Amino acid sequence: MTETILVTGATGNTGSGLVPALLDAEVNVRAFIRDEEKAPSLEEMGVEVVMGDLDEPDTIPPAVEGVDKIYLLTWNGPTQAQQAKAVIKAAKEASRPHIVRHSMWGPKRSRIVQQGDEVEAFLQDSGLPWTILKPTFFMQNLLGTAPTVKADGVIYWDLADAELATIDIRDIVASAVAALTGSGHQGKTYILTGPEAITMHEVAEALSDVLDKDVSYVSVSHEAALQSRLEMGFPEWIARGYGELMEGFIEGFADEPKAGVETLTGREPRPIDQFARDFAPSFREHD
Repeated sequence: MTETILVTGATGNTGSGLVPALLDAEVNVRAFIRDEEKAPSLEEMGVEVVMGDLDEPDTIPPAVEGVDKIYLLTWNGPTQAQQAKAVIKAAKEASRPHIVRHSMWGPKRSRIVQQGDEVEAFLQDSGLPWTILKPTFFMQNLLGTAPTVKADGVIYWDLADAELATIDIRDIVASAVAALTGSGHQGKTYILTGPEAITMHEVAEALSDVLDKDVSYVSVSHEAALQSRLEMGFPEWIARGYGELMEGFIEGFADEPKAGVETLTGREPRPIDQFARDFAPSFREHD
């Protein structure tokens, strides 16, 4: 019998890649979303859509009813723990599905990670079958530097000379599919990183090679980065949480790669050079 997997955060950076990957794995996918405009495209793919809002617990039970597994992905905002706990509570009262939690691997000083840890503990104490995935800094975050790379050939970030084992979202998706469709993952936690720890200078070099232009990295202060994130529209709580993450990364939190991706998928995660090649059009002036 084909399993049904619920994906929360189905239209976000990770979820939008995970949903089609699960369909390719020939499982039934149910998506819990709040934006009605995004429902038709999911339904055309063969996804069962349930409308609701993770910040409104009363809308969650219809989404979890009858599913075999849940990929529990929430935002990084101040209600992260509240949202995830509401899903876990609803799952306990329904069919008690296996929950694969999309958590995070980052410095404990960050308010974002603190809430993530709170959810992990709650899930582990819930009595439900669980698996926890802990990805670190996404390579795709670098797409936010595309405007300055195009205009000035510069990456601005508040990471000093930190070495960071950044990961491609596509490897998170592959790991999630393995955890959701494979066996032997209950009660296990996997840290997901890229294949090597790199500095932003090395990111700039990788982009320079594929763009055929000089790209450099300029480290900025946390205060300047905070102001930039606020101007980009990040809520202040999240913007400050990201700054706290960068502070911890500078202190060496994620300066060693982990084997989670290879353990789950059987292959090495993508290096920064491949990311740069694949996403080069986003950084080119006329593309």
